[in-house]
Amino acid sequence: MEIQVKYSGLEDRQVKVNEQEAKGLRMLFDNFDDSNWHHGDPLIGTMTFTDKPEPVVIPELVRNPLAEIDQLKADIQAIKTKLGV
Repeated sequence: MEIQVKYSGLEDRQVKVNEQEAKGLRMLFDNFDDSNWHHGDPLIGTMTFTDKPEPVVIPELVRNPLAEIDQLKADIQAIKTKLGV
């Protein structure tokens, strides 16, 4: 489910963010709406909230070939030691 919430001013925005987060929602977007806005005017915008969880990002496996070679050499040496070679 996605819902949109309009705000006028930073204080109003923060109140509405707190309300939606208390409902277990998270913000997807915060769009500034007023094309007639001038410096010093309160910000006017629309926030989009959702109840869908954030996508899980699985980090890529970072390999270190030199460390893997060193580990293989150590494993080979350990096997040789056990075999008495």
